[in-house]
Amino acid sequence: MECRQLTHSLASCSGLARPSACSSAHRAVSARPRLALRLQAVQSLSRGNAAAAASSLLDAPSAEELAAPVTTVHSPEEFQAILDANKDKMVMLMCKATHCRPCKLFAKKYAMAALLYSDGVFAQIMGDESKANRSMMIENKVKVTPTFIIYRGGEKVHSHGGINETNLHRYISKYLQPGEAGYGTFVEPEAAAAASR
Repeated sequence: MECRQLTHSLASCSGLARPSACSSAHRAVSARPRLALRLQAVQSLSRGNAAAAASSLLDAPSAEELAAPVTTVHSPEEFQAILDANKDKMVMLMCKATHCRPCKLFAKKYAMAALLYSDGVFAQIMGDESKANRSMMIENKVKVTPTFIIYRGGEKVHSHGGINETNLHRYISKYLQPGEAGYGTFVEPEAAAAASR
């Protein structure tokens, strides 16, 4: 029996089709989105639809994403130690909050940026984890979460808020130095569109 009927609000936002009249085993797998994506990919392959299988597998986390070099810091002192140890590198801090849904949604893209710009140091901190962290957020004038702060030579050189991936890459590439991983890889979207014409 093929299950393609959308019967749940999760289906509309995740692209998953939750079965309405399927076996209980299939229903149990669909309750777990990652497994459902993999199941959907396997079903697509068995039907000979490689394109659908590839798009389903793209949403699943890879081993690289799970081992992404993003350091979670729990105090301003811990972050200062990272800055002191990496004065010759670009250090980026993602300021988050536990209730911040955009922070959670953008975490995967931030981890992928950490992989692309592997010579930099990428860290994240929860602003509402402690009073000291909250004071650090106020000191850095964090008004929205997530806020991304870039440090070079131990000094703050840039700060911006929001989950615009283009802005993230734009500002990272601005503060990279020649020879660092990812240097020169960012192309403005307008320039890329004009070049393709």
